[in-house]
Amino acid sequence: SLRTMFAESQDIVFGEIAANSKREIILTYAFVDGMVDSKILDDDILRPLVQEESLEDTKTDEQLLELIMQGSVYHCQRTLRDKLSDCIEDLLSGSVILIFNGAKKAVSFEAKGFSKRSIEEPTNENVIKGSKEGFIEVLRVNTALVRRRIKAHDLIMHHINIGERTNTAVCVTYIKSIANDMIVNGVIRCLSDKATDGIITAGHIESFLNQRKWSIFPHIINTERVDKFCSNILEGRVGILVDGLPIGFITPVNYISFIHAPEDYSFVYTQSVFIRMVRIVAMLVSVIVPGFYVSITTFHQEMIPTKLASSIISSEDAVPFNTYIEVLLMLLAFEVLLEAGLRLPKAVGQAVSIVGALVVGEAAITANMLSPAVVIVVAASGITGFVIPSQDLSNADRICRLFLVLCSIVSGLYGVAVGIILIVYHLCSIEAFGVPYVSPFAANEGKQLLNDTFIRFPWLKKRIDRPTNIKPKDVQRQNIK
Repeated sequence: SLRTMFAESQDIVFGEIAANSKREIILTYAFVDGMVDSKILDDDILRPLVQEESLEDTKTDEQLLELIMQGSVYHCQRTLRDKLSDCIEDLLSGSVILIFNGAKKAVSFEAKGFSKRSIEEPTNENVIKGSKEGFIEVLRVNTALVRRRIKAHDLIMHHINIGERTNTAVCVTYIKSIANDMIVNGVIRCLSDKATDGIITAGHIESFLNQRKWSIFPHIINTERVDKFCSNILEGRVGILVDGLPIGFITPVNYISFIHAPEDYSFVYTQSVFIRMVRIVAMLVSVIVPGFYVSITTFHQEMIPTKLASSIISSEDAVPFNTYIEVLLMLLAFEVLLEAGLRLPKAVGQAVSIVGALVVGEAAITANMLSPAVVIVVAASGITGFVIPSQDLSNADRICRLFLVLCSIVSGLYGVAVGIILIVYHLCSIEAFGVPYVSPFAANEGKQLLNDTFIRFPWLKKRIDRPTNIKPKDVQRQNIK
C-alpha cells in the first residue's frame, strides 16, 4: 500500500532485504531520501537484520516481528505500527519503516538525520550583554534549548499536530505549578480546533490565538531569543514552538510587555529604568508629533512662539502644498523607503535608505517641494519609532501615527484628542485569554505598576512577585530572607 501510494514520489526510497533465517523472509523497508541518517539506517537497522544469529530459527514474519519487539535484535528506538496512517506519518517525519508483509504490520525506527542550521545569534534581537543563543527551524532542538535552561520536572511540553497536509508539530510549553490552567487549556483549545492545510508562517499561529481579529495591535510576543522565551515561561505565561519556524510565541501578554527588551535585565536597574523611560517617551513622540505639528500649524497658530512661527512661515512661503499634504507625502515617502530597505538585499537596502534620506530629502527642500520643518518632524517621528523593541508594535504605532494626522486634518488638536481617546478605548477593550491588554493600568492592580512595568526594582529586593494579571498559581517569584 505504501509503495502504491508513493509510486510517483521519487524521493521515497523502497528496498527489500532478506532476514538471517533458514526460511528466507523478505522484508520491505521505506524512508525519505535526505531525511534519514544513512549510518543509522545501515549499521543499526539493516545490518543486525542480516547478521543476527538468533533469527536463524524464525519461520514466519510473526516470529521475526516478536523477536524484534522483544529487543533481541535491536536496541534502538522502535515502535510497532498496524495502521497505514501511522506509518505514513512516521515515514514523512523522517523515520524508517520496516514492513512485515506476512504479518501486515510494520516497525517504525527513529532515524532522523536531515541537515539543519546551527544555533546562531538572533539577527533581529541583538543585545550587548546576554545570551547569543537563538531558535532554529528544528522543533526538537528548540525544545532542548528550553529544557537546558529550565530544569524543572513540571516543565510541560504538550505536542499538537496541526494541518491536514503539512501535519506540523506544535509544542505548547508551560510550567504546570505556575501557569494558570484556564489559560493553558484555552491556548491548547485554540490550536486544536483549527482546521487548516498547514502552518507555514508565523502569521498562522498569531491569527489562531488572536481573539480580536481586526485589531492592529499585536496580541502575541514572538521572539528568536531563548532567554526571553524562558523568562516569560517562568513568569507563568504559555509558550508555543512550531517545527519549521525559528521563533517562539508567548501569550498572554499586555501592552507594556512589547516595550520591554531582553537587555533591560542585563544592566543595573537604574540604567534599565532610564532606558525604559527614554523608550516610552520616544514612542509617544513617534505617534503624536506629526499630528500635533499639523494641528498647531493649520488650526492653532497662536500656540506657536513668535520666533518659531515666523521661521516656519518663512520656510513655507515657497512651498506649493499645504502643511498637511506635505506631512502626508513625507510619511508616505518614509514608508516606501523603509519597505524598500527591508525587501532589498542588505547592502543594497542600506544604500537605498541613505540615498533616499539624504539625496532625495535635500533635493526636495532645494526644489521647494517640502519645507525643512516638515522633514525634521517626520524624520524625528520615524527615528523615534525605531526605538520600540517589538517590530509588531512599531508597525501598529505607524498606523496610529497616520490616523492621528488624519484626525488633526479634520479638527486640529480636538481631532488629535479624539483620536487618542479612540485608540485608548480600543486598547482597553482587548483581552487575551481573560487578561486585560492594558493591565496593570486597570482592574485594581495599582501595586503591579511598581512591579516591572515602567520601572524595575533591583534583584536584591526581598520579594519579587509574578504578574498578577495572568493569575499564576505561584505568585511569589523571589523571597530573600
